[in-house]
Amino acid sequence: MNSNFNRAMLSLARDLRGMTQTELAERSQLTQGTISKYQAGSSTPSDEDIEKLAEALGFPVSFLYRTGKRHGTLDGHIFHRKKTKASSADVRRIDGHLELFGMQTGDLLHELELEFPYHIPQIDVDEYGSAELVAEAVRSHWRIPRGPIDNLTERLEAAGCFVFMFDFKTDDIDENVQWVAPNPPIILANNYFPGDRLRFSLAHALGHLVMHQDEIPHRKREDEANEFASAFLMPAEDIREYLIPVTLEHLFEIKPYWKVSVASMIMRAHQIGEISDSRKQSLFQMMSRAKWRKSEPDPIPREKPQLIYDLIRTYREVLSYKDKDLAAKLTVFPTEFRQLYYPDAPILKII
Repeated sequence: MNSNFNRAMLSLARDLRGMTQTELAERSQLTQGTISKYQAGSSTPSDEDIEKLAEALGFPVSFLYRTGKRHGTLDGHIFHRKKTKASSADVRRIDGHLELFGMQTGDLLHELELEFPYHIPQIDVDEYGSAELVAEAVRSHWRIPRGPIDNLTERLEAAGCFVFMFDFKTDDIDENVQWVAPNPPIILANNYFPGDRLRFSLAHALGHLVMHQDEIPHRKREDEANEFASAFLMPAEDIREYLIPVTLEHLFEIKPYWKVSVASMIMRAHQIGEISDSRKQSLFQMMSRAKWRKSEPDPIPREKPQLIYDLIRTYREVLSYKDKDLAAKLTVFPTEFRQLYYPDAPILKII
């Protein structure tokens, strides 16, 4: 029996592949009961069974020997921006990729020491009084000038946060985020959406990182993260004069400047008291009639992450790593490594 087998990695591999225990049993020619015992830790697989599991899952054997444990929403380590109808299978699959990127980024940083001009502060929202005030504090801490944020992804990366954008294969989940020290914070954003919605998702994720790290889950967290994102992207005293008049025509005119959706500006105008409940409802009704609630005209270009590709490039150009070496370091096969990290394809797809 192999005591180095990590049952948490078996669970992670299944989620990454979207495989049930029954499906894995069929592919590995093991029984579902046997796999259940391996994953529960009540039995330890032989070397032969580990090879069968790895082959069925499409991972090197080394993946099932990785150290570490899984983290989730209940322990305050994973946060989402998603619809309530999002399927549990999709959530598990995307959470699995979040954990995979987190572990692998930690692998890459093990041999390199990076320095960043800023860091992500930890702020108690109750002590500050509101998520809006927390957003003001973070902008001040990062020395962000008044007005719109030109490139939010660059700001996050300058604070040591690694951002990945790829196709979630569902529009029910916008982003998820995790920060498990000593690995850096990781944000996964769904590139199905236009740039303005992606930027709000990134700001929403930042709100969780700042206000909710290691916090016991509570019902207010999503409201606080949304309030933070709105205030961070559109500070009240900076955007107020730009909002007048609050008409769809005018909001579409200023959309390219603020790089946020018209829907977000309508909500912000209501939050800061520039429009009434009825005016907000009327504007959204007009948006719905024009079929702009899901897809607005004049989409904002998507921002592109750079930090992870710079890190990969350093391994290739400075440390002379080949794809096969990097794949081995990250405990995946070279084909999968190229699908996940190839620098000539900065928009990734979940495999």
